[in-house]
Amino acid sequence: MSETQSNTTTDLCIEIRNMNKWYGDFHVLKNINLAVTRGEKIVICGPSGSGKSTMIRCINRLEEHQEGDIIVDGTELTNDLKNIDAVRREVGMVFQHFNLFPHLTVLENCTLAPIWVRKVPKAEAEETAMEFLERVKIPEQANKYPGQLSGGQRSVWPLPDLYVCALTLCCLTNLPLP
Repeated sequence: MSETQSNTTTDLCIEIRNMNKWYGDFHVLKNINLAVTRGEKIVICGPSGSGKSTMIRCINRLEEHQEGDIIVDGTELTNDLKNIDAVRREVGMVFQHFNLFPHLTVLENCTLAPIWVRKVPKAEAEETAMEFLERVKIPEQANKYPGQLSGGQRSVWPLPDLYVCALTLCCLTNLPLP
């Protein structure tokens, strides 16, 4: 392997090779090939029902693909639960209809994953969450519950949550950005 090929391979954050996914007889994803390098931002466009969200769910193994390879940050997604858990710790997913825990404040929703999954001390997670709530211009909403937020405020909520987790990869579907 040449030095250029080696560097390209190690810089890949997502590599999908000849991936196929069916729902019964419906072949929703056909021979998908994708290479995303670290730091690259891409947009997957297509009409409703074309498989965009399904592909993203496959990247985090929320959906199982039937053929092909998916490699996320050097870890191949197979039936190995350790690999699936490793990828899920690093890949944040926000879908079109995301849900907040209604019994937790915005700040508590933002710090839940860093504290429980990444074992970040509570004070550090809260400080980081507040920095990102300020970045999306809703720091005054930190102690409110989801039911007290406007639709626009709820739409930007996932962004601080993803930043606070310090993830390797963030996949967003149909999310209105501020």
